[in-house]
Amino acid sequence: MKEQEEDKTNKKLRLGLILISLTIFVFSLTQDVFIYDDFDGQKTHSSFALLLMGGLAILGGGLFEWLIWVANPIYIGAIIMFLNKKKVGMKLSILATLIGFSFLSWSEILAAENGRTATIYSLELGYWSWISSMTILNLGMTYYYLNQNKHEAQQ
Repeated sequence: MKEQEEDKTNKKLRLGLILISLTIFVFSLTQDVFIYDDFDGQKTHSSFALLLMGGLAILGGGLFEWLIWVANPIYIGAIIMFLNKKKVGMKLSILATLIGFSFLSWSEILAAENGRTATIYSLELGYWSWISSMTILNLGMTYYYLNQNKHEAQQ
């Protein structure tokens, strides 16, 4: 009986963490990611547009931009693994989060397929909420598995 209660509690915790993370992720899609200085003035990129088109960046020579975009499918993979109680989800979550944070070190972004770059002026709410969604999932999974390991050690 006690095991069933723990299973229900763990399931609620997993689903709650995923719901919070995904809610923030979806919110991020409604926001701008960054502002950059191009030759003809400042421009912005929206999160939703980057999510849709980011996978194609590699075709225009944007290898590093594409690698940042890959954090999204890795993040979704982490959620799927977490739903299925597979610990590999934790590694995927860490990888997605590290990839997302690596964007903080960028000072320029590919502005055109001809290789022209532009200086990143500022990171906007879309970036910060995107990285927050991955960080929350990562921290939540860490808490979940540490708590689960503690319960297993007590038995």
